[in-house]
Amino acid sequence: MGAILIAAICTASCKKVAEVNPNETETFNSAITKRKIQAIQAIEIPQPLANGTFYIMSKTSSKVIDVPGGQNENNTSVWQWGGTGGTNQQWKLTALTGGYYSIIGVESNRALTAADNTDGGNIQINDYTGANNQQWQFVALGSNYYRIVNRESGKALDLWGSSLEDGGDINQYSSHDGENQQWVLVKTKYNGQVGWTWTSTDGVPSDVITRITNAMNDACARYNAGADWDARTLYVSYNTGVPTAEANVDGHISFGENPSYQNVRTAMHEMGHCYGVGQTGGWYDLTNGGTYSGANGIASIRAFETPTSNISAGGGHFWPYGLNYDSEWSETDAFRHVKILRAMDLDGVY
Repeated sequence: MGAILIAAICTASCKKVAEVNPNETETFNSAITKRKIQAIQAIEIPQPLANGTFYIMSKTSSKVIDVPGGQNENNTSVWQWGGTGGTNQQWKLTALTGGYYSIIGVESNRALTAADNTDGGNIQINDYTGANNQQWQFVALGSNYYRIVNRESGKALDLWGSSLEDGGDINQYSSHDGENQQWVLVKTKYNGQVGWTWTSTDGVPSDVITRITNAMNDACARYNAGADWDARTLYVSYNTGVPTAEANVDGHISFGENPSYQNVRTAMHEMGHCYGVGQTGGWYDLTNGGTYSGANGIASIRAFETPTSNISAGGGHFWPYGLNYDSEWSETDAFRHVKILRAMDLDGVY
């Protein structure tokens, strides 16, 4: 049931030969696009321009500028991909003279670069030299949306064809008013305030205490980095009568004696129940019929995957990204689990 992030290959040869008519950008799948954008921004709050490290998210697709996994060589083309939390999607902005910024990939340590000065010209990463084709102006459009314009070419970062798909090409094109040239800066780390405590450790074996403590510390750190959760304390216990683990919306989590469930995947899954999954009237209202219907949740899954993806639900659980089994675990799935839970929270599940 877990989604698999499929790596794909893209180099400088991804450059296209013709751009769609800019006047058509607003009509490309507009109904889906507008619903997605209205919803996804409730989760990922656009940040003001500043020195710092950000994801750079398209207003059209809610996907982020991404260097294809493991391809950090000079002249590697960038594209868009659903958020994974990876450092290949994180960009360090540094102010330069004249109101321009450098944009340096955290993983590659290479600079976002315009390959030439043409419409449709390729955008790639290269060693930073400070040249004009590696300097970018963030033109404010209101509400912390920006057009990102290259100093050398005078052309704007452009999401090709207003694509909503993973792997959609990013190049440059003459500036226009289309949303496929509008970008937001998104935090790479939030400051949630979810904590936890043992109800009691009397009689709990020391190795169990260690495993569960590590699991809960890791789970809470991931939740807090992924969203600005309000302050809340969860209460954790050890109960040999529990076959695996269980939790309720009151914030109580019980781990059983099976050590294979005393891990971070289980802890994050159970925290989902603490935030209403399978527990509240809001959850069952939004999962009636087996498909999740909340606008924020739909927007999030479609930003992560495809324009037609949905969240399935049954038996008080959801997938993908519900972390229901160890086979569903990956760093990407854990990152997306928190974002989906926050979207459901905003939809009224909790």
